[in-house]
Amino acid sequence: MAGSLPADQLSRPAGGLEPGMNVLVTGATGLVGGAVAKALWTAGYQVTALVRSPRLAAHLPAADTNLVVGDMLRPETYRPLVRHVDAVVHAAQVRIPGRVTGTALASLDAADRVATETLASACAEWGRRLLYTSGCFGYGDHGDSWINEQTPLNPSPLGVSHARQVEYLRGRRQAGLDAVILHLGFVYGPGGNFADVFYDQARRNRLRCIGKGAGYWSCVHADDVGAAFVAALERAPAGSEYNIVDDTPLRLREFVDALTDAMARPRVGRLPTWLARLVVGEPAIASLTTSYRVGNEAARTELGWVPRFPSVHQGLPQVVTELEQRSLLPLDRA
Repeated sequence: MAGSLPADQLSRPAGGLEPGMNVLVTGATGLVGGAVAKALWTAGYQVTALVRSPRLAAHLPAADTNLVVGDMLRPETYRPLVRHVDAVVHAAQVRIPGRVTGTALASLDAADRVATETLASACAEWGRRLLYTSGCFGYGDHGDSWINEQTPLNPSPLGVSHARQVEYLRGRRQAGLDAVILHLGFVYGPGGNFADVFYDQARRNRLRCIGKGAGYWSCVHADDVGAAFVAALERAPAGSEYNIVDDTPLRLREFVDALTDAMARPRVGRLPTWLARLVVGEPAIASLTTSYRVGNEAARTELGWVPRFPSVHQGLPQVVTELEQRSLLPLDRA
């Protein structure tokens, strides 16, 4: 079984969750956590949503959500919750405003380490399933070669924190923790890094393709991410890992062009990598120019998960429409 522990080391053959059960979702106001919460509600689950601020959770349906305010660096705000739920999805991550530096990445890593270790300990104690949200930056640059769940982790800078926690959880699974890891491609949807780094910059005529844009990106629509988490909660063997990406890896240049096409804007020029490093930060550019061509066969065959949007060309128009409807300022199409 792709990405799984040997059968004799699995704590149980599958998640065994079913509609009506309660799932704790950390980062429930983010793009990924919000998509997971939405998919859980649609499937009939109860959601305990861990958020940084009630103000950020105004869009969550109050009738279906137990809202809890917490902080990744304060385990006492969320560890006790694990006892009272049936499973945990850890999707929270510290956002980095502005330029990406080594100091900023260290803060991100510290928060993820505290939260992951706390949740893993609590899940082991109370016998709960833990789904950890990793990312494909953890695999690092593999050029034109395909990546699967057996590919060793050799992370780019933005993937270092996730890779560390993946290795930690792999070690805990050997001791019986029911941990399932989902390695997400670049998630696009009406929020998150996609909105901040790509859509908003395009609206302001600031978007450029970094360098030649020759590296592969494997992307996935946020709604397909949510469906993948529900499938993993219900059907993934304990100790398994899955790449959650669409069917069509594409070059960064093609991704940028697909976005501007969906926005009915002219295609944009290039930003030299040396200049991008000065503006955005070396760790970010080293990661954004990583080539990761990732396959999803294991998730398809073992979870029965099929992306509703097989490529960004199908998914981006819907996302752009939703973002345009949310925008407070009119689009400048000049």
